[in-house]
Amino acid sequence: MTEKNQRTIAAIATPKGTGGIAVVRISGDSAFEIGEKIFAPIGKKYGGFADIPANTAVFGDIAGIDQGVAVKFFAPHSYTGEHTLEISCHGGAYISNAVLSAAISAGASPAAAGEFTKTAYLNGKITLTGAEAVGRLICAANKTGARLARAQLGGGLSKKIGAISDRIKDIISETYVYIDYPGEDLGDLAPGEMLLKLYAIKNELEELKDTYSLGKIISEGIDCAIVGRPNSGKSTLLNMLSGDEVAIVHDTPGTTRDVVYSRINTGEFVLNLHDTAGIREASSGIEGLGIEKTFAKIEECELVIGVFDSSDFGGGDLGIVEILKSEKAKGKKIIPVLNKCDIAGNINFAGIDFGGEPLAISAKNNAAYDSKISAFDAFANYLEAIYKPGDYAIDSGEVLTEQRQYAEICAACENLGFAVASLEGGFTQDVAGLDLELAAKNLDRCDSRDISADIVDRIFKNFCVGK
Repeated sequence: MTEKNQRTIAAIATPKGTGGIAVVRISGDSAFEIGEKIFAPIGKKYGGFADIPANTAVFGDIAGIDQGVAVKFFAPHSYTGEHTLEISCHGGAYISNAVLSAAISAGASPAAAGEFTKTAYLNGKITLTGAEAVGRLICAANKTGARLARAQLGGGLSKKIGAISDRIKDIISETYVYIDYPGEDLGDLAPGEMLLKLYAIKNELEELKDTYSLGKIISEGIDCAIVGRPNSGKSTLLNMLSGDEVAIVHDTPGTTRDVVYSRINTGEFVLNLHDTAGIREASSGIEGLGIEKTFAKIEECELVIGVFDSSDFGGGDLGIVEILKSEKAKGKKIIPVLNKCDIAGNINFAGIDFGGEPLAISAKNNAAYDSKISAFDAFANYLEAIYKPGDYAIDSGEVLTEQRQYAEICAACENLGFAVASLEGGFTQDVAGLDLELAAKNLDRCDSRDISADIVDRIFKNFCVGK
């Protein structure tokens, strides 16, 4: 484990740029000594900096640079677990940097990226999964991501993993106590009883492992390819979902010859949209390259939106249908969109298997067919229905979001499987206990209780300075 921080650090904790206020955070044993040098209360209530009580906002002079507010947080009752001083000054690059420079001149060291949160972790104020949740909460781009990060910050995932680890350790201790003291009346965990407990734990871990697919989608967004024949309305759909003219829309077929990217927020999810070249027999080499990229993007993406012109449905569209059901799209989620429903007349596509229930809309008018809601809302509802975030314990935080977590949970499942196989094969409990010890270590590494300093450093280096 990395050693606890021995220096007093300082950084600007608010984003760069001009704003109403900026916050300079100072944390460490010398935080208040530094505060004494750079902050002086204004008014008769406090005789000096030392008189300022904890958790009280006090107006004063900041090193002759500005006037603002200081708040003292006494250890261990602070974000980092150390003495912490937060000074709010006027926003702007010059003033905030001048205040930070004053703190450094008074004895503070510039904080590294994520060093405040790393200090909080090292001081036991936050778990490793909680620290990772801080980063995701800051970067949350939608409601679901913020909900999950907040729940994990509250310890939901950490408690879940810890409880499973403790149950495995209880089984290990029962097994080894009986083996070490066979003559004592300390109980006997029979192989059959041990197997039943391990089955239950393994099932619970498998369920937790299965949450990673949704957790990755929530934290990184859904990679999505928009495909269809030329002039089916792919670019119009992209513009409608994006709320901006990000793609050129023209009646001339083959206008889109490269992949056009846009990132949108549907409320529950973030979509990484890729508008691709229309699929047809290419009339030029450049267009052909675009179509090749379309097929490559279908294989890369998690979700494929097939767009069809419902006013002019023909053989080319049936080719798109076959692509949605081909090996290239195998295992992917599909949203078939029947576009231009405002000019299609009576829509009837009975007997055509699109690979999913078609969504009839007018992307141009942002309207859903035979509905009072917008096409955007209809699409967002469809997306929520196929990903079903309500099926997962998002508000409890019991969802894996990091590849590091997922790898350790997979390893724990594998080691549990070895232990089960040993017992089923007639081996004694102590043989199974060796694999159970490995599984427990996997879980402990998943949430910081047995993790190397290098892994800790890798996690926090991706944080912004000031957090």
